Amino acid sequence: MRFSIKETVAKKNLAKLSVKDKKLIQLMIQDSRMPVTQLAKKVGVSKSAIVQKTDSLKKRGILLDPILYTSVNPLGENLYILEISTQLGMTTEKINEELLKIKEIAGILWYNGIYNLTLAVNTDEPEEIIDKIEEITEIKKFRLLKIRDNWFHPPHLFKEIKDKIVEFVRVKAETDDIDKKIINYLGDNPSSNFAEISEKTKLAPQTIKKHLEKLEKNKTILGFSAFANPWFCGKEVVGVSFIVKGKKETEKLAKHLLGLPQTSNVWECDNEWNINVVFWVEEQIEVNKILNHIHGNFKILDTDISVLVAMVGK
Repeated sequence: MRFSIKETVAKKNLAKLSVKDKKLIQLMIQDSRMPVTQLAKKVGVSKSAIVQKTDSLKKRGILLDPILYTSVNPLGENLYILEISTQLGMTTEKINEELLKIKEIAGILWYNGIYNLTLAVNTDEPEEIIDKIEEITEIKKFRLLKIRDNWFHPPHLFKEIKDKIVEFVRVKAETDDIDKKIINYLGDNPSSNFAEISEKTKLAPQTIKKHLEKLEKNKTILGFSAFANPWFCGKEVVGVSFIVKGKKETEKLAKHLLGLPQTSNVWECDNEWNINVVFWVEEQIEVNKILNHIHGNFKILDTDISVLVAMVGK
């Protein structure tokens, strides 16, 4: 996974959005590769208006870079979530700059919780990465989570477009060299068309189309999603980690979370803290209601909550 967005910091700066803006944003969150013709039909404007609106939303910092979401390990490398408790009150911009020089780090998230720095890391040697991070910033304590499985539900920001249904499916990624070449390129360039992919990978467009269809059908590719600035869209991003008792309860909870419109990513981890979920909500009280239901209907041993305050990727 690559989290390729520029540095974005929490600001109470609600953007003025029309109904058609909201429709376009939500549709692109659900499928950032949706053809302009289809977007125009669903939004109810011309194709040229879609292009103009998209450019405007990007310039205003509302629509950020698109992201390719895949199942775990399609390129043969392990994915870890490293949660770190650092010294509070430090300047994060300089630290971000240094952390992004570590090639294995895919994304940086700053939270207001006990573990205030979260890193997505593609590596088979997490201990070596921890040593490199220690040279950049103090690690008071950390929690290392190896991702066993993951699911992506496009967060439902605007009611003008129906929520997208996402099924709970376990996937064992089986990719050949052509699949890996396509995934590797699209990880950096999720919006590329067949001609651009073909030029860079030296694969025939028909071959690319065939393999992409296969990868999406077998859920190796979970989706292409435009990332929206949550704070400009009136949302808070809240991360919740759970200790769930037992495999059946873990699967039951993951399935439940994927049915919630507020859900974005669900991660299953090889760790005591075995489920992590990200919610996009208007008010944090929404999370309390969700958690009250979960604690009343699932075997939860512990819960840890934090609110996102900044993020950056590469």
